Amino acid sequence: MSIFEYDKELEEKKLRKAEYEAGFSDGEKSGHETGFSEGHKSGFSEGRESGFSEGHNHAAIETARRMLQSNKFTIEEIAKFSGLSQQEVETISSDA
Repeated sequence: MSIFEYDKELEEKKLRKAEYEAGFSDGEKSGHETGFSEGHKSGFSEGRESGFSEGHNHAAIETARRMLQSNKFTIEEIAKFSGLSQQEVETISSDA
């Protein structure tokens, strides 16, 4: 085997290795970007739903507190209008 043949084989190996690494790097980058994008969308959606739910619950509790302070409504009526359970209204009543 001559030096020129050896260099040719070595260069082909280097080229295949470089092509493999470039393909792997591109695939890894694409996978990372896709994963990040999907995770961001999912996290944003879950956070938004959680925030709306928490805000709705907070509003219901504040409504129940104001109704309790007025002394014009029964626990059952407050639960019905606020959307809270009677037990939750009773807990708010005992805290007030």
